[in-house]
Amino acid sequence: MKHLEEIRRYWDSRSEGYRMQVDEEIRNHREEEYRTFFSDLPVGSEVLDIGCGPGFFTRLLSSLSMKVTAADYSEEMLTQAKNLLSETPDAQVRFLQTDAQKLPFDTDAFDAVVSRNLVWNLENPESAYRKWFRVLKPGGRLFVFDGNHYCYLFDKTYADIHKAQTEQSKHILLGVKTSVIDEIAEDLPLSRHVRPDWDKAVLAKVGFVNISTEILKTVETRDKRLMPTHFAVVARKP
Repeated sequence: MKHLEEIRRYWDSRSEGYRMQVDEEIRNHREEEYRTFFSDLPVGSEVLDIGCGPGFFTRLLSSLSMKVTAADYSEEMLTQAKNLLSETPDAQVRFLQTDAQKLPFDTDAFDAVVSRNLVWNLENPESAYRKWFRVLKPGGRLFVFDGNHYCYLFDKTYADIHKAQTEQSKHILLGVKTSVIDEIAEDLPLSRHVRPDWDKAVLAKVGFVNISTEILKTVETRDKRLMPTHFAVVARKP
């Protein structure tokens, strides 16, 4: 992978600020917005939280009595996740540093795979989806929460949206320059796609069924169009 280590170093540097964001989301009860997605997962399900970051979903899934494997390529993100989960000592969590595009797990290992704000950041997202399909048990569920974060590089409408969003998030950057990830994103394939249509097509190609999408957040443009910025994709392995 051409940019893998650069991406890891960037997110290492962003880990403290990202933890601040997660803390804000927890205080604002953002977890409640996601609980319904997991309502039909049985207690004790084996769940892979891939690209766990500071542990937002790890914490939520643990509170639902899931057995969670929290995986991230950034060691600093894993440190933040461990610190967050230390506040809930009864959580059944194991932590692992691994590349989301090269999973070390056995075939048919998990009842569910969950990902948030990761897929856009992958150099080979289709390969990642194939790996995630492999590690799911038959009947297992995939939950992807992501956004059109770097469409602004190639789409003027999203460029206007990005300017406003950047001002809102300055406080969690903690002085980290985003120019590094901006340059990397120019090479990332999903910066050129308005999703989740891409995901729906690729997941079907990989072999997933019962694929559904939900737009979680839109931004209205000057000409009154609603542009999707955040979305969810749910699918099942046959």
